[in-house]
Amino acid sequence: MNARVIIVIIAFCSGVSGVVLANMFLIMIIGEINRKRPNGNLESYFGFTLPKMLRIFKEYRRLYPSGKLRIYFRAALTLAIISAVASCVCLATIAIERRVPLP
Repeated sequence: MNARVIIVIIAFCSGVSGVVLANMFLIMIIGEINRKRPNGNLESYFGFTLPKMLRIFKEYRRLYPSGKLRIYFRAALTLAIISAVASCVCLATIAIERRVPLP
């Protein structure tokens, strides 16, 4: 097994771990926001769009100015993005090395 293949596998696994952690931290943030809201005005755990994400982070920052979950979410998301780029680069070099056309 080539060293690049092992790097791709490690990068892919760390990327998936980063995505799972980011999702877990986001659900924890929504739970913290819902704890402070009245029962009729709770934020849904489903449907993540950009306006909803921005609203969630803005409200979390307002309710918890020194909250660390936002920082943990960004760190996990950064890990996922860096791992995805690393695995794509390694896959591209493997394909170029073997002269296999990319799909």
